[in-house]
Amino acid sequence: MQVLFPYPVCVQTNSMDLGGMRFSPFTNINGESFGKPSMNGYWEIDMTLIGLGQQAQLALSAFRTQMKAAGARCIIPVISQWRPNDENGRMLAQNYPAPEWTFDHVGWANDPFDGFTLRAAASHRDSYIDVDKPALSQLWPGHYITIGNRLHQVVNVSSIDESETAIRVSVMPNIRGAYPIGTVVVVDQLVLEVNCVESDPIVNEGARMNPVGFSFVEAF
Repeated sequence: MQVLFPYPVCVQTNSMDLGGMRFSPFTNINGESFGKPSMNGYWEIDMTLIGLGQQAQLALSAFRTQMKAAGARCIIPVISQWRPNDENGRMLAQNYPAPEWTFDHVGWANDPFDGFTLRAAASHRDSYIDVDKPALSQLWPGHYITIGNRLHQVVNVSSIDESETAIRVSVMPNIRGAYPIGTVVVVDQLVLEVNCVESDPIVNEGARMNPVGFSFVEAF
């Protein structure tokens, strides 16, 4: 079941951790420890959501209930403190809920920035991608990107032929699918498709709802 993220709800905190990149370490007969690499990396995200007002509190309660269903999946926003610049050299905005005056109060306040695109086609399990970018912007190790609702962290960046607008970007985990030339590499409105592992119970204090914690794991 595909569940929509409750857009009136605010993300108070989120923390991300990449797991599954190696099998359990073992010790050989010489007492040396080894960890066999794995291609099955996945994201684990702990997120605290808060509902301000009646509509948001009802939406948050309904979201928590829906995510308890077997096989329930949701594309959630991923908040990152630092984002690349836009084509004018200003830092891009992160995921904010749509303003209250928009129809049905659904969606994001901004569309994803389309200034970063694949310079060459990307294949499943590639460890790097070639990207065209604006001259006044740059990806740095530590930034996050989204391609096809899959989250990746940038771990290395190098210029291609000393160009100001072409870079090679190494990412973890490896690329999840095949993407053609020109595919937008999302650097601001980050998302990830997840299943819910567990969530805190809803606690109401009068008209106020306490923040609700969720533990998510990347869905495949």
